[in-house]
Amino acid sequence: MHRPTASRGFTLIELVIVIIVLGILAVIATAKYVDLKRDAEVARVKATAAALQQSVTFSHTKWQLTSGVAAMNDLPDFAGGELDMNSFGYPLGIDKGNPMGQPTNIGKGEQGCVDLWNTLQQEPVSVSLSSVDNDSDFQAYRHQAASNPDGQTQCTYVLRTLGDTKGRLQADIKIIYDSVAGTVNALIND
Repeated sequence: MHRPTASRGFTLIELVIVIIVLGILAVIATAKYVDLKRDAEVARVKATAAALQQSVTFSHTKWQLTSGVAAMNDLPDFAGGELDMNSFGYPLGIDKGNPMGQPTNIGKGEQGCVDLWNTLQQEPVSVSLSSVDNDSDFQAYRHQAASNPDGQTQCTYVLRTLGDTKGRLQADIKIIYDSVAGTVNALIND
């Protein structure tokens, strides 16, 4: 007579080893995912900065062809004809008033930086004022440039999608627009 063999399950040690191995794999996968997400956000910030720089350069060229000598309201045939330019030929925002009361300051308060962001890009990612706590991708800050104390000439856009809650100076990933030099730079702290 043939006796059926009893089936054997996993021993406690085997189960513990499997759980430990799965835990290690989960930690490695999570770390890789976090790194990939940050890498993707850094790439997006660099691409956004490059697109902003290109738009600033195009608007400067249009300003040179149109006037090229002074601050100007509503640059024609560019960005819907509502972009205001400073005397250096770089964007200051929209609705600055004609004549411009402060042709060295970007926009009207921090809203000017938000307006620039939305006017200079075709399909911009979300941006909010620095005083607003919401789910925007970026927060905008208008401030004075260290190299030019003559007005509120810079906008800093701080990336918020990775959970950075630091202010503009300490933020890890940001884009800075300088309306005097006409530059847009992505600054990434590791």
